[in-house]
Amino acid sequence: MKLIATKSMTYATRRLQAGEEFEAGPRDARLLIAIKKAKLVDDEACTSVPTIPMPEPVGDLAVLRAEYKAIAGKAAFNGWNAEKLREKIAKAQAKA
Repeated sequence: MKLIATKSMTYATRRLQAGEEFEAGPRDARLLIAIKKAKLVDDEACTSVPTIPMPEPVGDLAVLRAEYKAIAGKAAFNGWNAEKLREKIAKAQAKA
């Protein structure tokens, strides 16, 4: 299999620099790709898919998280629902 070194390394008594192409057996290729020391030559075409950013929370939950951050001074736990956030906000306001 044709691979491209992603990091400088030694393979089969050869000193490879990042970006250099080389041949490896299927077993070695799988291992080198898994430890991110190499990638397939054709892999660049496959990885050109754009990443989709995570959407920001909208609605009541976003407002409650912003309010909690303003009152408590730290970010709200993402696992809290709106009801739990209201409880935490009430406790923080009682302390202040």
